[in-house]
Formats: sequence, structure tokens, C-alpha cells
Amino acid sequence: MFRRKIAAVAVAVATGFGLTVAAGTASADTVTQTCYVNGSDIGRTVNVTITVPATVTRGVPVPVFLRVRDVKAWTGRPLGAGAIMGIGVIKMGGAGSGEFKVNRLGNPTAIAVGEHWYVEGTEQVAFTTPGTITLGLRMFGQPIYYGCLIPTGQEPPVAATVTVA
Repeated sequence: MFRRKIAAVAVAVATGFGLTVAAGTASADTVTQTCYVNGSDIGRTVNVTITVPATVTRGVPVPVFLRVRDVKAWTGRPLGAGAIMGIGVIKMGGAGSGEFKVNRLGNPTAIAVGEHWYVEGTEQVAFTTPGTITLGLRMFGQPIYYGCLIPTGQEPPVAATVTVA
């Protein structure tokens, strides 16, 4: 009884501080991948992080976080927070197939000259296929002009896995 009260208080305190309490540990990894500007042979190397709960219930939406960070330092003019807007497309593999969009990628903080630019966003996704599903970035950029694509027929590196029960 005492342990349940302690657990309830811990959840209440964590929630009060804006922390998310979820069952299971999140699956996240950062992978480096090269993608190509609009299907050209101009390569861009980025670090991709996808974070998702390690285990989810089939059909129940969960947050999937995507962050794309350039490995080269930014050489353009300084950018204010929210200056970069775009979308990302995550490809599923393993037990799953298809892809889904992270519709609101943006830079939450300012990017100074010499820093690495990055965009990030979170999308609620309901996984429907039971089993272990792999996730990797297939493309990101503006909705019409994609700044980075994986060539057709190639699989993106796996940046996260999720088990759907």
C-alpha cells in the first residue's frame, strides 16, 4: 500500500513538472546517413535520431520524435528560432511496411553561423502491425522541395525499433 502511494506521488510530481511518464523505455539511436538533394548526386550527410516507446499497444497512438542534424557547420546567415520549417518521412521495416510523415519539423532554437543546424518534431502514430518494426528516415525538407532523399530501392539506416503488442 505504501509503495503504491509513493509511486502515485512520483507520477504526480513528474507530471506536475511537465515530464512524460510512459511504460517501457524509449527506443532511440542516432545514425549517420547520406541522402541526396532532390534525387541528384549531391550528397548531404546528416545525423538522424528517432525516439519511440520501446513497446506499444496496437492501434494506440504514441509520440514519435524525429531530429535531423547536419554534420557540417552552418555557413549561411544566422537563423532565428522557427526559421526552418518542413516535414520528414519515416519508413517502416521489419514487421511493418509503409511510411508516415512528421508534419511539423522546425528549429526550436536560433542557429548561429558556425553551429550545426537541426530540425525536430513529434508526430502521434498508431502502429497497426504486431511485431518488431524498424524506423528510418527516408526524406525530409519542404513539402514540395525535399532537401534530402534516400535513393529509390535503398533502405534507410535503422534509427529506432518498436515492438507492437
